[in-house]
Amino acid sequence: MTVDDTILEVQRPVRRELEKVQERLRGLFRTPIPILNEVGGHVLATRGKKFRPTLLLLTARLRGPLRDDALVCATVVELVHAAALIHDDSVDRSMLRRGMPTVNGLWTDEMAIIMGDYMYAQAMALLVEHRQNAAMGILAQVVTDMSCGQALEFQHAFDLDVTEAQYEQLIQGKTGSLIGAATEIGAGLQKGAADRRRRAAFRRFGDTIGVAFQIVDDLFDYLGDPAVTGKPVGYDLIEGKVTLPLIAALRLATEADRRRMRKLAGRRRFTATQWADLKAAIERAGGFDYARKRARALADEAREILSDEPRGAARRALTAAIDYAVVRDH
Repeated sequence: MTVDDTILEVQRPVRRELEKVQERLRGLFRTPIPILNEVGGHVLATRGKKFRPTLLLLTARLRGPLRDDALVCATVVELVHAAALIHDDSVDRSMLRRGMPTVNGLWTDEMAIIMGDYMYAQAMALLVEHRQNAAMGILAQVVTDMSCGQALEFQHAFDLDVTEAQYEQLIQGKTGSLIGAATEIGAGLQKGAADRRRRAAFRRFGDTIGVAFQIVDDLFDYLGDPAVTGKPVGYDLIEGKVTLPLIAALRLATEADRRRMRKLAGRRRFTATQWADLKAAIERAGGFDYARKRARALADEAREILSDEPRGAARRALTAAIDYAVVRDH
């Protein structure tokens, strides 16, 4: 089964609901302001696989047929995710995401900020309109966590002494927090709001998948195919993002390789030979293998959380979602 087949399998039990989420998103860009509609149309056309709303819907689906509140919350989670990416692209001066032009690349950084703000505001307005107070509280904290993760990324930029714990704190904020929020919100729907223990378990479930997901993303910076990932290898490191493969390799390497890696990783650009030398040193030290094992260990933790859930299509799809997070190639 290919990676694309896996995500289709994940989404199968909630395919119709995801189509309704997409239609709700389209409705937010039927405004009297042409530039909002134009930029919004681009955002909707270039958005990814809706992994986060899919997880929310599947988690809610564990308790039975989905209601409108699940569609509202799934729409909001996708809005928050899209807004965060638009702002991130502007901060990073990224012209492409997954091989497609970014908002700031096609328009300006100012337009990217405006669009991200608009989407955050629409997300909050939807939650207020539909009286989703629990989801509002969860997502307000998530926006804070994502902002803190972004701040930590700046703080640790080009820091070759960053620890694995600091790295996981950063990616938990930037990536894990919203995925954890999606599954916590899903567990609180379908009359699940009073079951705090289960909601907390599904928060851990999403947090864990999110960290594994980001570790795999960070491996792509070294080992990905640019034609598939949509960005050149080494881009994150050139931008100062020191991630788990390098962190682990610096810890595990011989002294000679450690010195060599520190010298190479501190560069702002690489020749093909220098990049190949850095990758070879990380490979020798076991950095790539360590990152893969860490992602797989987190996936196993997520599977354990699902073990008490009723068997059925939703549980099978959530198990496939764990697999997707760690085996995908883009």
